Amino acid sequence: MLGVFLLLAAAMWMTPSGGIKTGEFIFHMPSFKEMFLDEGPGYVDVSQILEEQFSIDSLLFQEDGSGDESVLKADYDSLAAKIHLIDMGDTARLKLYRFFDRFESDKLVRIMHYGDSQIEGDRITAFVRDKLQKRFGGSGIGLRPALQPYDFILSAAQNNSRNWKRFPLYGKIDSLVEHNKYGMMAAFSRFAPLVSDTIPVMDTIYYEADLSIEKTAVSFKRARTYEHFRLYYGNAKSPVKMELMAGDSVILADTLKAHVDFAVAEADLPDTTGRVSLRFSGYDSPDIYGMELASQRGVIVDNIALRGSSGLFFTRNDFEHSLKIYQELNPGLFILQFGGNVVPYITRQEDIERYGRWFSAQIRRLKQTCPEAAIIVIGPGDMSTKEKDRYVTYEHLPYVVEVLKEAALSSDCAFWDMYEAMGGYNSMPSWVNAEPELARPDYVHFSMRGARLIANMFYNALIFEYSTHLQEKSEKE
Repeated sequence: MLGVFLLLAAAMWMTPSGGIKTGEFIFHMPSFKEMFLDEGPGYVDVSQILEEQFSIDSLLFQEDGSGDESVLKADYDSLAAKIHLIDMGDTARLKLYRFFDRFESDKLVRIMHYGDSQIEGDRITAFVRDKLQKRFGGSGIGLRPALQPYDFILSAAQNNSRNWKRFPLYGKIDSLVEHNKYGMMAAFSRFAPLVSDTIPVMDTIYYEADLSIEKTAVSFKRARTYEHFRLYYGNAKSPVKMELMAGDSVILADTLKAHVDFAVAEADLPDTTGRVSLRFSGYDSPDIYGMELASQRGVIVDNIALRGSSGLFFTRNDFEHSLKIYQELNPGLFILQFGGNVVPYITRQEDIERYGRWFSAQIRRLKQTCPEAAIIVIGPGDMSTKEKDRYVTYEHLPYVVEVLKEAALSSDCAFWDMYEAMGGYNSMPSWVNAEPELARPDYVHFSMRGARLIANMFYNALIFEYSTHLQEKSEKE
């Protein structure tokens, strides 16, 4: 028995901490500390996070008999202690409070939620949109790409004819694209092949395409109401016929303009609209930057999910073209939720700091394009990698969060720390192992339940700031 122990001890002593790689496998031996002293990684108790969830609207607002719900009734100190607050300086707070004032107007208030695969499928965005629309009015799902790149979308189902193709501004960029006019969704879609600007359009091939968008039974009620349709397009070399249908009724028959870099086609929709379809025909296709199904007043929150993106695309987009589009959209708030895609691959401090500088440049571009808009940056949540038989937080993730926070605050923008909201270091395994699960077994992405939970935490933080603004205004009056 002693001999076996000595052999084991020798193997443990001789095996490096990183293990020995043999082919595709890595052989590990536990260290003396891991074998005899280590009690395993400490994981966050998610039950406390669940217990602290609440609906902030019911605590902050009550009717005063006249239908006015701006009456404050909460104990602010105790409420603030339960919320992961938004971090911001005075300039960012002033900009955010000016955005809140838009809620009192009778115009459409737009929030553009950009993010990576963490918001894919309208996760997180859908919940925030629904809560805001319930409080401030509005309906619809906002912007959508002409070709949906993701299989499941919570808020609507979409079908396209087979000849559509999407051209993104990030990742592997198609070399046939001879411009940087990708639009507000960092990608455009076409149903006819790209043709060089130096080659005239031939009238020998006539292209036809269609697509449809339909409400789903699992979407929020207000997201199923389609009041107004808008199509954002440009760069067609030949006029294109477009037909918009609501159900079986033709609502709009229009000819999309040629030789313009940006234009809008729009129409009101019948009250009962639950499905819209589009038919296109012509000798070329426009670059379609996006479609919109929304009300013309109240709140709309656009979900712009960009799988694989680190959020460094704004400066690649043509500035003058972007300026025209954003002036048309008139966003009041940008939510930028990025950072997760650099975490698994970035290993040096100087590379993380360089990413922070690049991200700061994106913020500056947005501020140049939309100087009146507020900006909230949301850093990545906890992400785990497997080390031996344990899942632990990626080593450099906390510094990525720190660098993004510095990029936001130094640019006079706000920052919401999703990593700390989840519980911080080594919190992801607890979200994965919760019953029911709050995160997927990839130890990176939220489940639908987890996405709803984190969205509620962010919404509470946002509305807490809104209620603080209302209170400060009432004290000045």
